[in-house]
Amino acid sequence: ITREGEMLRKARLKLGYSQQQVATMAGMQIRQYQRFEYGEREVYRVNLRTGLLMCAALELDPVTLIFGEKREALNALIAQRPARGNAIRRKRK
Repeated sequence: ITREGEMLRKARLKLGYSQQQVATMAGMQIRQYQRFEYGEREVYRVNLRTGLLMCAALELDPVTLIFGEKREALNALIAQRPARGNAIRRKRK
């Protein structure tokens, strides 16, 4: 089981939901949800709408689900983006 799968399972059990209930709230088949919870499919590969529905059903923060408590990867992405106002602008012809 992956870290993400364990987070899904713990949140589901804390709320007292079955896998079927979470799958229904997220608009997916139960087997599809089980693949996420069992770590057979990576959560970050799901489409945005489904991922957000799953997080909403389980009252999970999507950023924490994807990046975990240690957000080094997220901070690295933020550090790489250009500062505001420094975007390259095209000259009009």
